[in-house]
Amino acid sequence: MIEEFHYTLSWRASSPHPGSHASHQQGGAEEFAGLVPFFAHPNPRNLDVRASLTDPFGQLAVRRFRQRSQISVWVLADLSASMGYHGKASKPESLARFAAATAWSTFRHGDRFGFVGADTQVREELFIPLRLQKGGVPGLYDTLRDFRYQGADSDGLLAAVERLGRQRALIFLVSDFHFSLESLDRLLTALSRHDVVPIVLWDSAEYVALPAWGLALLEDPETGEQRRLFMRPQLKQKFLEHYTQRRDALSQCFRQRGRSPFFMADNFNADALTRYFLGGQ
Repeated sequence: MIEEFHYTLSWRASSPHPGSHASHQQGGAEEFAGLVPFFAHPNPRNLDVRASLTDPFGQLAVRRFRQRSQISVWVLADLSASMGYHGKASKPESLARFAAATAWSTFRHGDRFGFVGADTQVREELFIPLRLQKGGVPGLYDTLRDFRYQGADSDGLLAAVERLGRQRALIFLVSDFHFSLESLDRLLTALSRHDVVPIVLWDSAEYVALPAWGLALLEDPETGEQRRLFMRPQLKQKFLEHYTQRRDALSQCFRQRGRSPFFMADNFNADALTRYFLGGQ
């Protein structure tokens, strides 16, 4: 079953197409936007009799409204090798569930959905152009779950930004963010015209489930480099401290850009994401 979550905006849409979000567009009858003189907005149907009769200058007044509009929603996904990690859960499975849920939730909101993913380059075979996806995108889950995540890095995300258009959109940026903060800063700068929701996809087996004692074979999933370590409590604690520091650094970086990150550890939880939006993140 495809999950559904609800998202909210702190900004007004500019699309002329009707939808469910507050917008700058005049029209409709959903949101009262004040009274104006009749000659500024000559619509007899919106004539406010009381305001007209009480106007000291005898001017006719009409009510002005703003319509509610649709927005564009994109999933911008990191498809590099580290996103193919299988530990306590499966990153491909979590990404697939999230992307399918976003496509369905976007359709339910009456918005347009698109998907673009990249590793070293934009993966054209996975690109989904922006449109109203009636019923969501049923095949997206299987495609992302079965994709071979082999890219050595995620540098292609910068090129993927060009696919998002110039009109402000809601962007779900999904990655484990196992790349430098300098690269992340460049990516967020390129995305600055959009409303970016960072989805940090981690697996607890990467840091919590390490053994306290014994040999552990650690592998960098993006370079293939392996390293054998003799684990002990002090070394495990260092791993935990590293991830705590990384979490804090990512949180600070994203908050400076306007939104807190949503940490998705092991599994996607649609209700938790709804609470994230309701909390005004």
